[in-house]
Amino acid sequence: MGLDASYQALPGGSPLLELARRNTGVGEWLWCVTRLLREPREETLSPGGPDPAELQLLEAVRDLLRTRPDLATQKVDLDRRWDHMHFVLSERRRNAPGTEDDSLAGIAIEGEAKIAPHVAAGQGVPLRFTRPETVERIARMLEAVRFDALREHFTFENLSQGAVYKCPREENIDHAWQWLRERFELFRAFYVTAAQHGDGVLVCVN
Repeated sequence: MGLDASYQALPGGSPLLELARRNTGVGEWLWCVTRLLREPREETLSPGGPDPAELQLLEAVRDLLRTRPDLATQKVDLDRRWDHMHFVLSERRRNAPGTEDDSLAGIAIEGEAKIAPHVAAGQGVPLRFTRPETVERIARMLEAVRFDALREHFTFENLSQGAVYKCPREENIDHAWQWLRERFELFRAFYVTAAQHGDGVLVCVN
């Protein structure tokens, strides 16, 4: 068991987001939006008979895909290594563990703001949305990152002292860094593409 982080591009003024804010039932299902964007069919809904609010979300997703079919692939995952990425990218995360990180790196990983009190993922973590103007700033920041230069921070001792979530074993550090290095390229490309489209980013930790 654990918490995985996923990132989905969504238009900032999307009616889908407004619906989730206004409608408690739809908001409680919003964490499923990435799955529905990929497979907008009733067969992919939760088993046991579709919930009316989930059906309403599905219809909103279908409406969105009519004008933005590309959103079905505009996503990236950091799995359970989101805090690894956060630790490497954010000086504040490294130097002040346990405090809120409102740096661009922190927002890129954790999201900018909660959507509404009722909008949470299956394990109860609030979903967060990053506005398009902030996504543009994050994209510029990530484009300037020389990731290999940050390798010195990714040691077993540093990660352990920083209480990093799902800290890898010492003998697995090199393998974990290679995964993170490759995933950073996808993470950066995702934010750059979102910025080019003027999209915001939905952050789901579940």
